[in-house]
Amino acid sequence: MTFSGLKFLLLVVLLVAARPSYASNGADNWRSKFPDMKFVGGGVLTVLFFDIYELNLYANDGRYSGRNDFVLEFEYLKPVSKSTIIDSSINELTKTDDVTSTEIKFWKRILDKGIVDMKAGEVASVSFTNEGIVTFYLDDRRPVSFKAPKFAKGFSSIWLGKNTSRPRLRQKLLGK
Repeated sequence: MTFSGLKFLLLVVLLVAARPSYASNGADNWRSKFPDMKFVGGGVLTVLFFDIYELNLYANDGRYSGRNDFVLEFEYLKPVSKSTIIDSSINELTKTDDVTSTEIKFWKRILDKGIVDMKAGEVASVSFTNEGIVTFYLDDRRPVSFKAPKFAKGFSSIWLGKNTSRPRLRQKLLGK
């Protein structure tokens, strides 16, 4: 098998392993799944003087640890397209050197299934479990979940990682 054939096979295996699972109905939200979650901190993502979204962090008993379950809740202040959200996320996710092109393709698929166009006033949430399960929540559709530990770590690090491009927002999210 050639190297490109092996890469393709790996991509197929990753895509099959990461098929989304859907919750039973659209009324589900993260609060029903994580009743012990409490507010940790919050802030606003501002880009070029424009406030894009308010972001809140919730964790068990209000204490965040990257090793435990937590939720990021986004309230959009401006409309943002799905493609802009995905492109921005992939840009942030690929800032580390240990990301392969196969992982990027896999992560784009996850984001494509979990992200939608957002209007001002809409709320989207993402839960992260210590098992590496990421679930995307929106009020008007069923949650979409993926088990993808490396993606979960990288995606949450966009806002909560030590090397985030938004360190002041990180501090506010952590309640500091």
